Amino acid sequence: MDYGLITFASTYGAISAQKKLASVAPVRVMPVLREISLGCGMALRFPPGDLAAVRQALAESELKPGEYAFYAITGSGPALKAEPL
Repeated sequence: MDYGLITFASTYGAISAQKKLASVAPVRVMPVLREISLGCGMALRFPPGDLAAVRQALAESELKPGEYAFYAITGSGPALKAEPL
């Protein structure tokens, strides 16, 4: 995995998660990849080494598990692969 990505069902969820995760991992807001194309159009990118901490922080947040999804992203361009975690 080159990086992790979290997609959200709503913009509110994405913004709420960004605030929650700011102190946990270096997250960046980005558009959802077209290989995934689910949710509100916003996603959070994070380093693979922070997966456990990011999962724990979201589990402790007010967001419900069905409001977000994790993906492992590998490669780029035509070789990009997005796999659900």
